[in-house]
Amino acid sequence: MGLPAILSTLIGTSLATGARRLKHGPLRPGWSFKYEATVACMRATNERVVHLDAPAQREEMERLSVPSPALKRVRREQVDAGGVQAEWFTPPGAAGDSVVVYLHGGSYVFGSTRTHGDLIARIALGTGARVLGLNYRLAPEHPFPAPVEDTVAAYRWLLSTGVRPERVVFCGDSAGGGLAIASLVALRDRGEPLPAGAVLIAPWVDLECSGASVVAHERFDWGDKRMLLHWAKWYVGEADVRNPLVSPWYADLRGLPPLFVHVGSAELQHDDGVRITEKARAAGVKAHLEVWPEMVHNFQTFGEGFPEAVRGTAKLCEHVRGVLAEAAPR
Repeated sequence: MGLPAILSTLIGTSLATGARRLKHGPLRPGWSFKYEATVACMRATNERVVHLDAPAQREEMERLSVPSPALKRVRREQVDAGGVQAEWFTPPGAAGDSVVVYLHGGSYVFGSTRTHGDLIARIALGTGARVLGLNYRLAPEHPFPAPVEDTVAAYRWLLSTGVRPERVVFCGDSAGGGLAIASLVALRDRGEPLPAGAVLIAPWVDLECSGASVVAHERFDWGDKRMLLHWAKWYVGEADVRNPLVSPWYADLRGLPPLFVHVGSAELQHDDGVRITEKARAAGVKAHLEVWPEMVHNFQTFGEGFPEAVRGTAKLCEHVRGVLAEAAPR
């Protein structure tokens, strides 16, 4: 699907959204036309892409990536992070000893530092820290535990370069959010030093998709339970879907560093974010939850043209700055 077809999808969904709003009003009270049309376009894209094989899905998602103002303001550098393909995003005047390790979403099947480059760049600019984006191996060619192994290997490599664990924050969206928690659990169980904290954007922590919001919010969000279960099957492979490193909802969370969780009130993963926060608190983990009204899945990735994405990313960056400041040398 080339650019003309993508534009055709955008135009078609925009026209359909406009006609529907004229007759019934906005799908959600707080949604602008631009926001609703964007969600509709993303939903139409997912409905088409989910039927393709994995390489074709990745190719389609990569095509949707476009240059952004934020990307022009950071320096990017490919790096081998302990055998894991990765990319540095360095903002002007970056503090060299502070690092955000970013784990992209994409249902463990697609996604990269290219598809998520704009958000990664905005996080680098907003925190003043270098961001190490990981291009971990993807399913179905590389099912569980490959992404967990890659994250652990890259983190070990980062520490081997002299970066102290208390100067590192994990950050991930969707599958990347679940991967962040799984990697923390894996590191804890192996007795390795943990980072200062983790920021989780709409974390996918239950690959059985048992949360009520997965069905209740299907009419608003840009995916559905059928899609999630399809991608989950590719990632889980021969493993047990309730393995704590597959679905961190089943993990013992004791001893993990502080968590900062962002979810939208209208998204599929709403319940995943709420439940993992409550479970973390019950395990004695400091966990802060922010539920953003009317927002759908990964609204922070929508770019600088959406005020909600700008405000959401700013809050995430404010939290990261606070975590890193607490660990700064006195």
